[in-house]
Amino acid sequence: MLSQNQSPSNSAKRHAFSLIELLVVIAIIGLLIALLLPAVQKIRETAARMRCTNNLRQLGIGMHSYHGANGQFPSAGWGWGWVGEPMRIGINQPGGWVYSILPFIEQENLFRMPADSANRNSTPIAYLLCPSRRPVQAYPNPNGYTYYNAPVASVTVARTDYAACSGTNADQWSPGPSSLAEGDSPTFWTTGGGASAGDTNWFNGMFTCRSQVRIFDIRKGSTNQVLLGEKYLNPSNYATGQDGGDNECMFTGLNNDVYRITNSPPLQDRVGLTDYDHFGSVHPGGCNFTMVDGSVRSIRYTVDANMYRELGDIRSTATINIP
Repeated sequence: MLSQNQSPSNSAKRHAFSLIELLVVIAIIGLLIALLLPAVQKIRETAARMRCTNNLRQLGIGMHSYHGANGQFPSAGWGWGWVGEPMRIGINQPGGWVYSILPFIEQENLFRMPADSANRNSTPIAYLLCPSRRPVQAYPNPNGYTYYNAPVASVTVARTDYAACSGTNADQWSPGPSSLAEGDSPTFWTTGGGASAGDTNWFNGMFTCRSQVRIFDIRKGSTNQVLLGEKYLNPSNYATGQDGGDNECMFTGLNNDVYRITNSPPLQDRVGLTDYDHFGSVHPGGCNFTMVDGSVRSIRYTVDANMYRELGDIRSTATINIP
């Protein structure tokens, strides 16, 4: 029944969307999302790349702090058969660069833990993982790798997305000596199984077994020498532990998990491409590096191969001009 102020002619009627109007609205929303998504992704990658750059800067500071305390950069340890051994430094440290700088990146507690501590060897560190690539967590040890000073396999191990530079030719050598006593013996390294581990014809970069490189050993200037960089990985194996250059604990000695070379330009991560020796990154355009002077720079994947090679060789006196 109509009220006194209402009549059939002025009664309000609800107007529903037609199917065509609804489709038009959905299409507009879809178009806006399609336009915004690349911008959002670009912003996220920019932020992640900045965090990656900061990681490398902090690791470079850790390296320089080690140099300031010990008069030289860390050695590359004794080989892939060892992880870091507490309270040892220099040529007596069987572990590699990651372990050696722990006290200088606010990880003193990890540095003091026993070598065979599963907790230590599986504790991830945010500075060691690129946020564009994978989250900060421990990753599987599917091959059950053990070490001379950590004989029980950890189910998971900590890994790194960054590697130090061992030069232009080789990034690993052997498991190393079979005991601490053998590794501490100069004889092993001069006439025994380790005699070739310090051969500068092969290991001509900042790091090799028992290396003792100082800043003033670099003849072409610290701004032109690679200290650290992102390491190449096949995206299919970010989390599997099946990549031959990413399947062990990050505290090992000289090993392609934690050392890489500059004999050819860095690679962008690509599904299906396996490479255990080179630097590389998931970032578009180029790969991030820390130079010996502490600066962090992005080097393009299209860099001149000859100039890039010189960046890894501490013996080089070549003039280098990489944009």
